[in-house]
Amino acid sequence: MLVSLKKLSVEINNWYIKSDTPIHINEPLISNEDISSVVETLEEKWVSTAGPIVTEFERSIASAFDNTNAVALNSGTSALHLSLQSLDITGSDLVILAPLTFVAPLNAIKYLGATPLFIDISLDDLSIDIAKLNHYAEKYFSTKNNKTVDLKTKKIVKALIVIDVFGHLGNMKAYREFCNKYRISLIVDSAESVGSKRGGLTSASFSDITTTSFNGNKIITSGSGGAVISKKEDLIEKIKHLSTTANIGSKDFSYYHDQVGYNYRLPAINAALGNSQIKELKNKVSNFRKIHSKYKQLLRNMDELKIFSEVDDAHSNYWLNLFLLKDKASKEEKNEFIRKLNKSGIGARNVWNPLYDLPYVSKDKELNYENADYVFNYGFNLPSTSKLNVS
Repeated sequence: MLVSLKKLSVEINNWYIKSDTPIHINEPLISNEDISSVVETLEEKWVSTAGPIVTEFERSIASAFDNTNAVALNSGTSALHLSLQSLDITGSDLVILAPLTFVAPLNAIKYLGATPLFIDISLDDLSIDIAKLNHYAEKYFSTKNNKTVDLKTKKIVKALIVIDVFGHLGNMKAYREFCNKYRISLIVDSAESVGSKRGGLTSASFSDITTTSFNGNKIITSGSGGAVISKKEDLIEKIKHLSTTANIGSKDFSYYHDQVGYNYRLPAINAALGNSQIKELKNKVSNFRKIHSKYKQLLRNMDELKIFSEVDDAHSNYWLNLFLLKDKASKEEKNEFIRKLNKSGIGARNVWNPLYDLPYVSKDKELNYENADYVFNYGFNLPSTSKLNVS
């Protein structure tokens, strides 16, 4: 396989405009309007977590997620952490999670001492396989008095976290029905899917809580930042309270903290950049979808690779494009292939290691993760860039 991977790396190199290299996996696009917005906020002396631009950005986020409610935070990880904490999740609880994602949701579960239950993904949309989830629940879940217990671990099942991997939404309607049946909360990690929809709706129309990220590599960036989105105003208020050090004395210009809180709010400087960026969300999604179309065009006469595309009722932002090798390759061969691309200035990267392989979690050896393993073993990402040699 090594010989064909060498040939493939040469072919992929020809896809890009070489005068523009190095081309990173996902570069922020900063406009003059973005710069002016940040400068204006600085001139108004709003540099910390207060100021009208933070509230304005929260309204913009809420509007992008089907006109719900939002609280802006300093990272997507903070958003996941406080989402779980707002649901009173503790060490006696279990949280269902997809294994193929960035480590943030797992870390948030671990912050609270809870236990993750990994269920394999679907190859249709890269989110949790609802059939496998239902199969596990029918075998091991017992619901009584509005509480579901996992008979295998003896832990209370509190939440399902689904991930919009690379911008693709899962079957939100099916997840909502599952959570209603077992009396658990639905959290959607939409860190990668701002602007994506399925059936014309964002994840916030189905979830109890949606979280997102505005990190520097995202389709909308505030430099660093994240948000919690929810239809439930009580959860939003609870999260906002926890994120501002749980201070109930601020109205009296004082400091009295009624519980352990966190300094997780988003600074105004970041909000200024994010609010300027989000005004261009539709255009940005359109451009990323054009990049996907160009990649598909480049793949027309190639037998070695295939590209992952959205399901029929979806409108993905294609934050990152997933490519899959059609032939087997060893881990060493694939890593060497990706190293060669990066050495030549093409910012390729591996898919995340499945979370169940990390040293601080236990893998359920009775469960099958063939789909997550397949995407990890054969998948990789190429830059979301317009610098492609295609008309």
